[in-house]
Amino acid sequence: MVRKTTKNLRPTSNKVLLALFNILDSSGHMENSSFLDLFSGAGTVAMGAAARGARRVLAVESDRTLASDISRRMTMEKSDQAVAVCVCADVRRAIPKLAKDSAKSEPFNIIFADPPYCMGWMSTLPVMIADNPQILAPDGVFVIERSAREMPIDIIIPRDDRTYGDTVLSFYWNSKALRNS
Repeated sequence: MVRKTTKNLRPTSNKVLLALFNILDSSGHMENSSFLDLFSGAGTVAMGAAARGARRVLAVESDRTLASDISRRMTMEKSDQAVAVCVCADVRRAIPKLAKDSAKSEPFNIIFADPPYCMGWMSTLPVMIADNPQILAPDGVFVIERSAREMPIDIIIPRDDRTYGDTVLSFYWNSKALRNS
């Protein structure tokens, strides 16, 4: 496993970040949402979600130093409107645990993932979400940031891709209507 350091962090570009939040805002998903940021890295997406109206934000980062930094920043920038937390955990363990917790409380409206490129996550991550359906709200969206050279696996949830240079945002739009048809 490659450990992330500040040298090999690949933060979401401002252009992609703006596009992500514009799409989520225009679809009505952002305001008052519960937002899960997997592979949080520097925490930019999680912090952006809290600043843009999410009422609950959970960042998951496996690197202890990065997770600690995200937690510190979330505490410093704490908003009265959002509850933002970062946990240090491996995504493979976090998803089933969060799905189990969501079955008892509340699923996430938005799940965002920016896994390391070219390490096989495009064939496993969508399946992990599909295998743990309690984690995503019935009308929620799962978004993967990926390299244009990688193709994610298709699952039961329809996918819509948006390309920004070599970066692609793959949106899996969960919908009760689509599931029932």
